[in-house]
Amino acid sequence: MTFCAAPFVHMVQNPDGQFRTCCMYEKPLSGNYNNIKEAFDSDENKIIRDRMLSGENLTECKKCDIDEYHNGKSEISYRQTFNKRYEKKYIDEPLFKNLEISVSNKCNFKCLGCGPRFSNQFGPTISNNLPNSKDFEKLEFLKILGGEPFLDKKNIDLMKMIPRHKIELMLVTNNSIFPNKEILNLLSEFKTLNINLSIDGIGKIAEYARPGTKWNRFERNWNKWMNWSHDKSYCNIVPHFVLHSLNAPFFDEAVNWSGLGFSKWSWDFLVEPKWLNVSYLPEHLKKYILDKSVNLRQPLKNFLMMNQYDKKNFRKLLSKINVVPDEMENYVDLFYRNL
Repeated sequence: MTFCAAPFVHMVQNPDGQFRTCCMYEKPLSGNYNNIKEAFDSDENKIIRDRMLSGENLTECKKCDIDEYHNGKSEISYRQTFNKRYEKKYIDEPLFKNLEISVSNKCNFKCLGCGPRFSNQFGPTISNNLPNSKDFEKLEFLKILGGEPFLDKKNIDLMKMIPRHKIELMLVTNNSIFPNKEILNLLSEFKTLNINLSIDGIGKIAEYARPGTKWNRFERNWNKWMNWSHDKSYCNIVPHFVLHSLNAPFFDEAVNWSGLGFSKWSWDFLVEPKWLNVSYLPEHLKKYILDKSVNLRQPLKNFLMMNQYDKKNFRKLLSKINVVPDEMENYVDLFYRNL
């Protein structure tokens, strides 16, 4: 598949001021644009649309190619999600209907695999101005990320300025902050609401994979979200797990802990940085991870086959490992076998 509806309806604004046609699209737009609408309507974005319509297989879309190859999700790739929602309805007259935005990189975590673009724990705080309210006239889907969205008041200002009853909202949070009553009331006014709770392990593994996590606080806020959402048909609480070289064997434990069942989870394989990409691990580690997997066995097997063992990436991974919790010791001991 080469066509994707995203460039015809969607725009991403990152906290560093970059605009992208999609979060999966490898390259940001290179021009200097004053606002989201200007970037959406730019000649540069039009060229991407034209390439899509010509049938070109865009190398910048390789992340969706990877997702479609391992073929494990209910909606396998962003490309398929956009095509299912919009088909080719707006190819003649593109219309800005879908926005993903990070107003800043303010965050209280320093997660493995993250970096300064999405967390100021790695570097300086970077921030965007809020979009013009006119940009939301036709909007029907909004995704808010951070940093950590509940740390930046501008996200609350953003929610106040938009026609909430017309918009489907997805909000991605590290679950360190449970919002106050005012914010909960705002959230309850959206047409639909998905609260994605990032969880890359449970207990001490969570604290290792996502430094800044306090597991007791995570569980407490988890229970608050479950209690708040249980009678709200418009609201879904979605745990999201990113599998990488240090947490991949522990996905099933997290699913079992949640009590929700695998079908309620969202998940992804980390592709970059390569030193955390499980497909570059030695074969004995790949086998261990696969043996521990029940819910993801086939897509995980497909992903693991994408690349061969890479010694350079593996040595970088070893250099990054610090003292691990007891729950990870049996797995991490295998890293030093046959060196």
